[in-house]
Amino acid sequence: MRNVIILALSISLANGAAISDIVLAPEDINTKIVVKADAPFVANSFALKDPSRIVIDCSGVSSDLIGKKYTLNRGGIKELSITGFTEQPDLVRVIGTLDRDYSFLTSTEGDNFVLTLLAGASNTFLQWQASASNPAPTMPSEEPQPPVAPAPKPTATVTGRPISCDFEDADILTILRALSEYAGVNIVAGKDVKGTVTVRLHNVPWRRALEIILRASGYAYREDPGVIRVDTAENLDKQDYDLPVSSKVYKLEFAEPGKMLDKVTAMLSPKGKAHVDVRTNAIVVTEVAPVHDRIHQLIQLLDTPTPQVEIAVRVVNVATNATKELGVQWTLQGLESRILRADFQSNEIPTILGFGEFNIGTVPSLAQLSLAIDMLEERGKARTIAAPRVSAVDNEEAEVLQGERFGVPTLDISGNTVIQFYEAGTKLNVTPHINSLEEITMDIGVEVSDLDRPSALAGRPIVTTSEASSKVLVKDGNTVVIGGFIRQREAELVRGVPILMHIPLLGALFREKSTTYEDLELLIFITPTIIRG
Repeated sequence: MRNVIILALSISLANGAAISDIVLAPEDINTKIVVKADAPFVANSFALKDPSRIVIDCSGVSSDLIGKKYTLNRGGIKELSITGFTEQPDLVRVIGTLDRDYSFLTSTEGDNFVLTLLAGASNTFLQWQASASNPAPTMPSEEPQPPVAPAPKPTATVTGRPISCDFEDADILTILRALSEYAGVNIVAGKDVKGTVTVRLHNVPWRRALEIILRASGYAYREDPGVIRVDTAENLDKQDYDLPVSSKVYKLEFAEPGKMLDKVTAMLSPKGKAHVDVRTNAIVVTEVAPVHDRIHQLIQLLDTPTPQVEIAVRVVNVATNATKELGVQWTLQGLESRILRADFQSNEIPTILGFGEFNIGTVPSLAQLSLAIDMLEERGKARTIAAPRVSAVDNEEAEVLQGERFGVPTLDISGNTVIQFYEAGTKLNVTPHINSLEEITMDIGVEVSDLDRPSALAGRPIVTTSEASSKVLVKDGNTVVIGGFIRQREAELVRGVPILMHIPLLGALFREKSTTYEDLELLIFITPTIIRG
């Protein structure tokens, strides 16, 4: 086996501990070295070569075992010595001389530091304690021992049950046995699980370490009650599919079974099947137990209440010379909107006549906006066309239509006259999406259509349509304004001498008529509000 330099770290939160004992004990096929103390302490462990040794540096501690050396010849450890340093009196170093190189794991158990030597073979010996043993006599050494390199300084704090390991060409079965013993779980490896692993991990949860090691080796695992099965993904699937099938009914509280069925079907094994029971709003699944577990987890995640948004819309015609009085803050201007003009008598597809412009803005206060509109209406400068409210489910489209339907006689293929109905007015499509900050993104589509009255009276109705679409992000309860749809209003003004202007025939001599034209801007105010509880 190649020489390995291994570094593992275990750090606790307090100093001033006293090391009372060192215990060497068998643990299945491994050897456990336990450094016992009366309080938490910092421990830094690493390996050296030529000869093979394991070193544990204990910082911020004292011990009566300093200066003692023990001959063990058990558990892969030949000798164990405890030394101190004059220049650093709170550092105690434990050195174990090994019979060969070993990989190892480190952890903490209460105030104790534990190093598990991965022997990987039959390892039966009696437990040994430094406090109950006599140290070996000090003999002059024939050859000077190689100096022990200074230990790296600790840099991390270990809490809970993390694991640190460094494996080079280590047998994967030995690693699995060590993880099983360390975590206290049953791990069963399939007959195809074999090979070696080279991996270094520092302070990661043991379950995450298991996933990383197996993925690096091309294996997978399944966790059943009380046991973890390790094998190739193909073998695990085959084992699952060989199990007996059973039928379960998954009743849904919020999700639609039809939409959920596609996601459930994607998880089925070749022998599984699923169908929707509309009457009970449920999905009936026939599958093996492991797949049932995964389907149950999926439904728990997806079958949750869907947030709703109330969308308040106000459609207002405002004189163009009065729009500034509304206090709208225009953030996007000059956006293109498509203008269509359709002659229904010709039975042809509408043609695009050109491009108009629409604007998007916000209003700081909805109450202030309502007051401003009311004041303009009193002066004849504005008129509210519609003010509908609609509720929409998150990520689902809501539609608001204000206008009129009219019928146009057309000829069908056989030459028969049929009435075809069309809509003219303001059509609004809004799809809201609520993010984690409780802000609302809205996909907005606006269609403003207008019927040309003279052409309708002449029997050839023409509808002019302007379309616009945008995506905006607003805070809950804020108002978005869409404008730029300009129309012209024609008004006839009659002035004259009172009473005399109404005399038949002669009244025309005492009155005069004039026609005025006023530009109006159609403004659409959209206020989304999240519905809570």
